[in-house]
Amino acid sequence: MCGRYSLTDSPQTQTLLKDLGVDPAQLPIRFNIAPTEYIPVVFQQDGNNQLINMRWWLVPSWSGGPSTQYAMFNARCESLATSRAFKGPYRHKRAIIPASAFIEWRKEVGGKQPYLIEPENTAFAFAGLWDHWSYDGLEIFSCAIITTEATPSFQHIHNRMPLILHKSEYEPWLNCEEVDMSPRLPNPVQVSPIDKVANNARNKDPFRIIGNTEEIS
Repeated sequence: MCGRYSLTDSPQTQTLLKDLGVDPAQLPIRFNIAPTEYIPVVFQQDGNNQLINMRWWLVPSWSGGPSTQYAMFNARCESLATSRAFKGPYRHKRAIIPASAFIEWRKEVGGKQPYLIEPENTAFAFAGLWDHWSYDGLEIFSCAIITTEATPSFQHIHNRMPLILHKSEYEPWLNCEEVDMSPRLPNPVQVSPIDKVANNARNKDPFRIIGNTEEIS
């Protein structure tokens, strides 16, 4: 799964936004972003790629409104075509979520240990879905991050990971074309154990690395 991530206004993030064809406006520096928060999302509207803030917890257009009864911040790639909530957006409303890093937890002696996963010399382009809900004058644009099985090299950290797109897949994905959704790491990543204060979603400070960094590819 992917339940926390960070986004910084780095040269790598600016390059990603330019590659996506959106105005690389200054992004707020945000750490430990959690589900239900509003996040920058790239999607297509009227044939153009646009960057807007969406609620990170999908609200299906046919639903009665925002709810946390079901976990809707991640969408498993294996069931996108059959899920009542996700099959419509998968066919017609795809998105890309820029990210600088994400967090996964591993069960260790003493409890769950958070690990920070950062790409080397680039930014993550997470595959996502979006939807638009409206009722009685209230509108909500919302999204979910797609997850896949972890690559063999990542399995010792967690058994799932975000679906990370290659640069060549940005436009096909946003155009709702077929894209490979098998587990992969387009670029090497650095995995670092961080202070457990990151377990609290209210903690928005930069993460403190507390051990050795491992490179995975």
